[in-house]
Amino acid sequence: MPPRPVLLIVEDDSTLRELYRLALSLADFTVHACDDGLQALRYLDQEQPDLVVLDLNVPRVPGTMVYEELRARSQTGSVPPVIVISGVYNLPYLPGATVLRTPVSPESLQRAIVRVLERRQREWLFVSGPASIRLVRIEEGGAHVRLVVNGPGRATVIHREDTQSGQRRQLAIEQDLIAQGYRLLPFDRRSGHDRRGTLRSTTERRRPVEAAPQGASV
Repeated sequence: MPPRPVLLIVEDDSTLRELYRLALSLADFTVHACDDGLQALRYLDQEQPDLVVLDLNVPRVPGTMVYEELRARSQTGSVPPVIVISGVYNLPYLPGATVLRTPVSPESLQRAIVRVLERRQREWLFVSGPASIRLVRIEEGGAHVRLVVNGPGRATVIHREDTQSGQRRQLAIEQDLIAQGYRLLPFDRRSGHDRRGTLRSTTERRRPVEAAPQGASV
């Protein structure tokens, strides 16, 4: 059975925090909740969630500083995508973040999370007889992506590109593999199954998300 996506929720309103935690846990996510920015940073020092839900107005360390710390870490490794929940009209520039305007229902938040995670990472499996090559595209936030090519055998090649260059390189890799006789099978990064049969029922029924990415796409 595939692991459940891990979410970090940073929200100082105890009622809202518990409402989100319960609803998302029931929706098949693993949820860790913090009530201030310092707790969030300590958690992020130890764990790597799949996504961060961030209220900017939290005590001790404000959400904007948590966000900036995550952005700084993108220079040395992959960081989780961020969904910012805020009622502030004039938000600071938050490149790569998805912004939800309050009030945000648990259902709206869940739909936004599913949408961001679907965009976050894609995997494709190319096969030719017994040989296989896995191509992984990871959106790193800002305007960068990582392309990881696993195979054939134990070979691994990693390309870190800006978004447009990454798209061109991915297309070139795919065309080269097909020219070599490989065929493409959609590949789900968690279960290893064909992704056409692994989407949750919630994603099949979802309505348009009340989300607007700021800056670069997530």
